[in-house]
Amino acid sequence: MSSGYDIFLKVAELGSVTRAAAALGYTQTGASHAIAKLERQAGFPLFIRSASGMALTPAGKALLAPMRELVNAQRSLEQAMGAIRGTVEGTLRLGSFTSVSTKWLPRIVGEFQRRHPGVEFEIWTGDYDEITTRLEEGRIDCGFLSLPVSPTLEFRHLYDDPMLAVLAPSHPLAAKGSVTLDEIRAEPIIMPMRGSDNDIRNVLDLEHHEVTIRYVLNDDLSTLAMVNGGFGVSVMPRLIVESCGIDLTTRPLRPARHRDIGIATTRGRRPTALTQAFIDFLCGTDGTPGQSAGTPEVP
Repeated sequence: MSSGYDIFLKVAELGSVTRAAAALGYTQTGASHAIAKLERQAGFPLFIRSASGMALTPAGKALLAPMRELVNAQRSLEQAMGAIRGTVEGTLRLGSFTSVSTKWLPRIVGEFQRRHPGVEFEIWTGDYDEITTRLEEGRIDCGFLSLPVSPTLEFRHLYDDPMLAVLAPSHPLAAKGSVTLDEIRAEPIIMPMRGSDNDIRNVLDLEHHEVTIRYVLNDDLSTLAMVNGGFGVSVMPRLIVESCGIDLTTRPLRPARHRDIGIATTRGRRPTALTQAFIDFLCGTDGTPGQSAGTPEVP
């Protein structure tokens, strides 16, 4: 299959031939020629060129989904051929969120590539909503998420990540051995922005309880920094707190709560051979010795 299709999708994503060429390992001239050839074959412009970059024309937008389906089908075919030859190979497009990327991915990627040297990873990091959208659009093969997930996705559980009350060391609740949800709800809450706040909202059941949200920050690290400054309290998964590097006091919740971390794929879309091999590796069902990547000892 012509590399022009891959280049088309990458230019549409990045808005730049230069960045797309760099991402795919082509020269800028080669990528530009591929787009020009594709436009000649189509018989109409696919992109609007401007000083700020390249944007899809209406016709280009209409081709985006079928082009992506074509490229994904080709990747699936190539991986199926590799599986018949007895090899796991290709590029796995993986979605991840920050705490998993920090605590899990280096070991997971290293071990999987040790077992399968022909595999490369393309890792995209975002919040739960962004990972879900990319899965639904076929832009990534699988992604780490936490429950609940969209009904459009298949979810395989990997790890129960305890949710903790997060407090400044001087906060009165820090003197307690554990903290109730009502005690947290009675305090001013600091939260990350929409898309990253799903776990907190689920634990505190904010649809049915009134709380005072003092600040909404654009990421987890900023949220924890404000907690450390004494501006309020929060509830965070243990993986996030352990990877933040900020001096905080944490206490278990009473009753205990956790987030269910797992690996998700798109429902109704058969995983590629490489995707399935990676899922089997994570779940410990690939027949290889050693501990599953999803066990509590991974973090």
